[in-house]
Amino acid sequence: MIHVPDKRLRSYDKVAPGEPTTTLQQTGPGTNGEPLAYVHVSQDAPKGGRQTRPAFTLTGPDGQPLTSVRSLGHGVYEVYGGDGTPLGRITRRSGRTLPWPRRVRWSVQPAHGGAPLTGEVGTRTAWTVFVLISPLYFLCWAVMAAQGSLWLLLGEKGEAKKEAAWEMEPPTWTRWRAADEPEPAIEYRTGRKYRLAANRLDHRLACAQAVLHVWDRA
Repeated sequence: MIHVPDKRLRSYDKVAPGEPTTTLQQTGPGTNGEPLAYVHVSQDAPKGGRQTRPAFTLTGPDGQPLTSVRSLGHGVYEVYGGDGTPLGRITRRSGRTLPWPRRVRWSVQPAHGGAPLTGEVGTRTAWTVFVLISPLYFLCWAVMAAQGSLWLLLGEKGEAKKEAAWEMEPPTWTRWRAADEPEPAIEYRTGRKYRLAANRLDHRLACAQAVLHVWDRA
């Protein structure tokens, strides 16, 4: 299992020169958050949005190049090994509400054989519940925002931040699996942690997908 912190991905242009943008960490029994790989995004890379993330590279704890990812536009990314060998392609299909609802879908196509993996963000049931309770959430949010404004007027910035921090996240559960496989090769539930099935997918390609997926939620 790996953990991908997303905070510095949101502000990669503010990361100090020479420092990694974020660190992929090992989690689970027998681990102590050891670094698995470092993500590097150029400070001057343009902010392309969810369908065109800037190019990034992954290096190992010893500095060895592992992976490079380059956007082709329209949600398509080419992934290469540290030696430039193609590893595969990752595609993000945007979600929408009209003319009919459609969830965000990620696809991973290995370059050297193997069935493509697809994963849709959130289950149908979770999205249905989310839509049904959204009106109640926005009502509560309006009340909390009003309370936060009142705290600001009273000079209580700490209390105002507490009120503003309350939010409801959309469904996030994503399972990448082949069409003929019941078990996922990659699974994301929450907490920016990804469970990877052994020997189902090149770990470099899986890590690239994890970075793009968590960046989508940053």
